[in-house]
Amino acid sequence: MLLNILVARHFHSDGSGKIYYIINIFAFVQIIISLCLEAPMGYYLSQKKMNEAQLSLLAIGWTAFIMLPVYFLIRYFTSAIEVPFGRDMFCFSATVFLAGNLLISFFIALLYAKMDFKWPNILLVSVNIFLALLVPNNSIISAYLGDDQYVKLYFTGFLAQGILMALFFLVKYVRRKDIRMIPADLLLQFISFALISVVTNSMTYLMYRIDYFFVNKYCSAEELGNYIQACKLQQMFYIIPAILASVVFPMTASGRKEEMNEKMQLLSRGLIITYTLICLLLAATSYWLFPFVFGHTFSKMYVPFVLLIPAILSYSVVHLLAAYYSGKKVLNINFWGNVIALAVIVTGDILLIPVLGINGAAMVSSVGYITYMSYMIFAHSKEYQSRFADFLLFRRNDWNLLVKVMEEKFLSQKQQES
Repeated sequence: MLLNILVARHFHSDGSGKIYYIINIFAFVQIIISLCLEAPMGYYLSQKKMNEAQLSLLAIGWTAFIMLPVYFLIRYFTSAIEVPFGRDMFCFSATVFLAGNLLISFFIALLYAKMDFKWPNILLVSVNIFLALLVPNNSIISAYLGDDQYVKLYFTGFLAQGILMALFFLVKYVRRKDIRMIPADLLLQFISFALISVVTNSMTYLMYRIDYFFVNKYCSAEELGNYIQACKLQQMFYIIPAILASVVFPMTASGRKEEMNEKMQLLSRGLIITYTLICLLLAATSYWLFPFVFGHTFSKMYVPFVLLIPAILSYSVVHLLAAYYSGKKVLNINFWGNVIALAVIVTGDILLIPVLGINGAAMVSSVGYITYMSYMIFAHSKEYQSRFADFLLFRRNDWNLLVKVMEEKFLSQKQQES
């Protein structure tokens, strides 16, 4: 968040919007070239069907293998069309971003499957703090580091995070005696799982970010920067659901479905009440707060953020349900939820963004995420006779149960560390 604020204040809404829009394009390419191998990696390590050495070598080997042709494709692509930042800068940024994020996604999945949550995030935060300290927003730093040099450094940070994550996993968990070939039949199942995840994650990405393309087409660079910043603030709310989902997935995959079903509903209700209170506070103060924090060029950020509040609440629940069904290897629920939500969002964006601009984009996103959440809860209700209230309405005795669940998790983590 600190890095995001400093980059936004220094590069303003139009400059930071360009950086984040390019990252948005790179992220979609990453989904395709990664083959979403992180999904089966986490699943197979949780079930102990593959060991740490096999999966870490697969992660490093695939990154090295795929980045060679990708690099030449990037060079060809940048020579064929006009790209932001200039040809050399774009090639460099794309290469280090993709290589770094492949390593990050692979090894964070492996570390989370080992229930190791603390150090991966410490490593990620450490690099971001370093980047935050070097934003050239004062005369001392700008004398040595210009804007172009900082953009290169910013993208190099992703590669540094990936390398640190890989080294940490290799040192802590990989033993030479565990290195062995993966059986062919198991490898085929692994690849099949991954390819299904590619389709599902691509649909999720498009549902999550296709509005950027419409906003870029119909709105100004300043409005694009304001909208992306509102969405980035929205994404901050998904950090806790993503961490909780990373617990739900391996525990469900290991066979503890009934236990995780009850705890998942409790966590969902806890997130809803907590985020509702936080969002109401932000809605009351952020008309003045956003320009003060991000800079005067972000005066159009407030209304889209308020309109995105239903999306924040809905997608927090979706995070948990998606992890639950992935752990059960029931991927069709996530897929059809994506399809329905994507259809709603694309249709709404085509109709409303040309008329209402970034406010229309935010409204459509909220409707799409509510639709996605409703579909997944409905699918869950057919299996467990659950109700919408089981996921959305906080109950009188939930607080004690929530504290108990978190204490159990904390104690088990302490026992593992000791």
